[in-house]
Amino acid sequence: MKYGLCILGWMLCLCLYAQKGSFDQETEGALRQLDSLVAQKASFHAARNEQIDRLKQQAATAAGQNRLTIYKEILALYTHYQTDSAQVYLDRISRSPETAGDAELQAFCHVAQAEIYSVTALYGEAMRELKLVDAALIGDEHAALRLYYYRIWRTLCGWFLTYSKSAPVRQHWMQRLECYRDSLIGIDSPGESLCIVEADKAISHGQPERAVELLLPYARQMSPDMPDPYISFTLYDAYKAMSQEAQACKYLILAAKADLLRGITEYQALPLLAQCVSEHGQVERAYNYMICAMEDAGFCKAGLRSLEVSNAFPIIDRQYKQLEREQRRSERVFLYVLGALLLVLSAGLLYLRKQMIKLRTLRRQQTETNEALAQANDSLQQANDELQHTNNELQQTYANLRMADKMKEEYIARYLNRCRDYMDSLVEYRRTTLRLVKEKRLEELVKKASSDQVIRKEQEAFYADFDQAFLTLFPDFIEKFNALLQPAERVVPKHDNHLNTELRIFALIRLGVADSARIAHFLNFSLTTVYNYRSKMRNKALGSPTDFERAVSEL
Repeated sequence: MKYGLCILGWMLCLCLYAQKGSFDQETEGALRQLDSLVAQKASFHAARNEQIDRLKQQAATAAGQNRLTIYKEILALYTHYQTDSAQVYLDRISRSPETAGDAELQAFCHVAQAEIYSVTALYGEAMRELKLVDAALIGDEHAALRLYYYRIWRTLCGWFLTYSKSAPVRQHWMQRLECYRDSLIGIDSPGESLCIVEADKAISHGQPERAVELLLPYARQMSPDMPDPYISFTLYDAYKAMSQEAQACKYLILAAKADLLRGITEYQALPLLAQCVSEHGQVERAYNYMICAMEDAGFCKAGLRSLEVSNAFPIIDRQYKQLEREQRRSERVFLYVLGALLLVLSAGLLYLRKQMIKLRTLRRQQTETNEALAQANDSLQQANDELQHTNNELQQTYANLRMADKMKEEYIARYLNRCRDYMDSLVEYRRTTLRLVKEKRLEELVKKASSDQVIRKEQEAFYADFDQAFLTLFPDFIEKFNALLQPAERVVPKHDNHLNTELRIFALIRLGVADSARIAHFLNFSLTTVYNYRSKMRNKALGSPTDFERAVSEL
């Protein structure tokens, strides 16, 4: 019996190791590290989302060019991660007042739109966007825009060249690619970026050794924890052209690692690596890589990457299914061996019978114990759920109390300041009136007493003070309020840090003042005016008008 078990274990190990590939130890270690990164993909995406969320918070409090600069950073983070969101922020840049009067910024929007179209495989639309850029803006005085413009053109021409079938069309796109690549070499500053473009040119001209010579100094300076994707992938192309498969695989792994660590979802290295490991017999690993790449390409809506993965996936899928069939065949062999072993083991059943009776008794006792433990665990879980619910309610109550305290502190301080200012105004008004009486300037006194200028000034100061206090407490109130309205009906104040009449009415509702009479008294309006404003805004709501004011009170 002991020898039979040894034979079974030996056959199992033999079948498992028969599936291993022929990579060297260093490459296999790098692939295992990459497997771990693929499994942690969600955490890298979460880190990228946290970075984007921080920028969104900064943009919410920024204005003018500062806000546009932050929008550009968000756009850059989204373009090769989630194209739908990238389009949203590009639209915000395009619609901003600063863009309307800035030709360079308008040109940037066209190039950025072309990049998004390129990622989503809308190449015709991308080319039309690039053609809308004014040639006068592609000059020395707009160096950054010119560099961006030529890079997108070079990338677009490369994709047209790759997927063109006829020789004349390929020749056309090859010439245009060479033109834009030479333009990049001519305008880019010396350094890593320029060397990557020069290396790309050397590879296309059949000089991969020159490309390796250009990029290896930079590759040696790369951090192993955060390699550069462009250097790594270009070196992969160079070593592949030199037929040095081991080195090509090394840098392809580094490029895939760099893409995953940066949390992008539009990439090329991982699908190529999947095909490489599949050729070495590691079908299961290749299948996992392809699934990861397919999910990311779909999430990003990267049309070209989805097409590339879709073209390669059926081959690996067939290999994976073949592997499963072979494993099932091995399982059948194991079953036959087990059947033979059962014949041998049946001799021991007489001895084991008494032991089984004892074991059955112990199992019954264990089952009863487990049932009791399960009941206790259910009771504990229920108590824990109730405690969690109570804790959540306490946290919400605490948050509401903190907000109430903050509102009370803010408005009490401003109320005291307003009272002090009002007293100072009364003292000044008294002095002026007393002086006019003493000087017997009665007409001027009557005129001053008849004027409502002082009242208007105090009322405007009161409104301004109220606006600033409210927006200090609820800085994102206007944005959240507009989110409840139909897009065409959104309210935009004429001045920053100020509310208009509609916003003041609903600001009071947010503060808990829902009675129209109190609102009318507070804002010095007639009751009919307040009713009309509230009715008009309810009719502009996205959802149910009856739920609109409740939603405002919860902003």
